[in-house]
Amino acid sequence: MKVRELIQLLERFDPNAEVRLSVHMPGRVIETHEQLWVGDYGGGPQITATRDFRQFSVYVGCGLEQMVRDVPDPKTFLGEYETPEIAAKVHDFFVVHRRLHEPLAYPDFDYERWIPPRTVTGEYNPLIAEILREKLLKE
Repeated sequence: MKVRELIQLLERFDPNAEVRLSVHMPGRVIETHEQLWVGDYGGGPQITATRDFRQFSVYVGCGLEQMVRDVPDPKTFLGEYETPEIAAKVHDFFVVHRRLHEPLAYPDFDYERWIPPRTVTGEYNPLIAEILREKLLKE
């Protein structure tokens, strides 16, 4: 934005009005700053505000995705099934029973009573078999 454009935009407002700078993420405001200053760093004016880190938790050694949700183990392959729908339900079954924080393909399906089918090779995936063993031992 050019200085001329900014001045033209600001001329629409009351000269005594407070100016605020806000930082947005999609769908929500993250920060609003009232303490602003203008500096010249050699390339023209720069409007500056200092971030307030009091509202953030800093996790050293974690990637952003780990903070947003559990990162699935790339080795977690649940097998091949007859249809994509069955494969999605098996994945959902695994997510529900391992209490992972991932969206479900079929959130209204009853995964507590459902017994997933075997893979196309005729065997249970070891991770699914482990969950089924745990369920049977509880009952």
